[in-house]
Amino acid sequence: MIKEHLKNVSLVYIIIPLVLTIIGVIFIFSTGINPDGTNSGQFIRQLIWIAIGLGLAVLVLSIDYYQLVETSEYYYIAGIVFLIFTLLFGRVIRGSRSWLGYGGMGIQPSEIMKIFFILMFAKFLGKAPEKEKSLRTFLISLALIAVPLGLILIQPDLGTSIVFIVVFIVMCVMGINKIKYSVYLLSVAGVTGFMVLTRAYYEFHYIEHGGLPMDFLTILFSFEAMVGIAITMFIIAAIAFVIDLFRPLEIINKILPIPLVIGISFAVSAVSIKLLKPYQWRRLLVFLNPEFDRWGAGYNIIQSKIAVGSGGFLGKGLFRGTQNTLGFLPEKNTDFIFSIISEELGFLGSGLIILLFLVYFYFIIRLIKEAKDKEGKLVASGILAMYFTHFAVNVGMTLGIAPVTGLPLPFISYGGSSFLACIIGASLLANIHSRRFVH
Repeated sequence: MIKEHLKNVSLVYIIIPLVLTIIGVIFIFSTGINPDGTNSGQFIRQLIWIAIGLGLAVLVLSIDYYQLVETSEYYYIAGIVFLIFTLLFGRVIRGSRSWLGYGGMGIQPSEIMKIFFILMFAKFLGKAPEKEKSLRTFLISLALIAVPLGLILIQPDLGTSIVFIVVFIVMCVMGINKIKYSVYLLSVAGVTGFMVLTRAYYEFHYIEHGGLPMDFLTILFSFEAMVGIAITMFIIAAIAFVIDLFRPLEIINKILPIPLVIGISFAVSAVSIKLLKPYQWRRLLVFLNPEFDRWGAGYNIIQSKIAVGSGGFLGKGLFRGTQNTLGFLPEKNTDFIFSIISEELGFLGSGLIILLFLVYFYFIIRLIKEAKDKEGKLVASGILAMYFTHFAVNVGMTLGIAPVTGLPLPFISYGGSSFLACIIGASLLANIHSRRFVH
């Protein structure tokens, strides 16, 4: 059965993920090298996860993806249960309660939840009524993302939350025939991002670094003020909505989104201020300028830039990176593995890896166009958004042009949960491509 489907799959959907996985094992081995020449052995654990992941990938490929979509509500509910269980009994690692496991082995349910959410959301949008009920579809969509996103924010896990938001926006663009709703979402994301970054700058630059607190900003950035502004905007929107019910006016339809966007933005910002840990605020601050906390949160970015720059065009050679072997760069097998690749293989090697990702993304876009059913297009779009967000943010972190959010590089970074999500995503893409003539 699988052989028949493999005949219909372009080898690109299989070869590129496998090549990236092999590269990952090589550099996980490299980052495990200690100054005395011994190795931490983390690559062995990764090989175990790869074996498990490949087994799951074969299983996923053997099942019609449409059946997986049709039963996705069970996966979605199971994922929610695991997220709740994680909040209650999970392990705290790097300030976030997002892991389940024992000893050296563990799993991060939020990673697998990305796939469950993509399948569930594809089913919902695929069956949603067209045009005349697009507002209802949009509001239910917000409810579907709110539950897992809220649970992940409580952990708190900023990086994974960003991935969910991007996946949600991309799938909404593909699944709802009203571009204005996507504009609203982007507006909320933009305003919220500006508010959170401004709060980070104010909090640590003006207060912690000896500046004078500004009374207006102190009030504006307080949790109470943000909640108050959000509630006020929601009341205004509700009044406008009621007026529109009894006396429809074009001007109200144009103005109504404004208080909603402002209200949601301030509400999300308030939740962020309440939930984000001090070290996460510092990560946002050093994104603006690593020198604000050179020996703290900014240290990783500075060392990453040194590693990338020292690699030159051809690199220092495999297993010969000094930032790597001498241990100057923390989190070098996860967050900053691309820095080690750049140091050891140089611009040429890191450029080729970026090219592999770009070719893969190009073929996923082709798949989205070729898929015959809406569910297939939506699943592929969600997986593309997931991959691209991880790729862009991870590479951006190493260069200091994106905040350090802990997002791993797909297929390459060390981590079982991340790899499982990536390889299952790749299997779903191959599944959709192999059955493009069926649905």
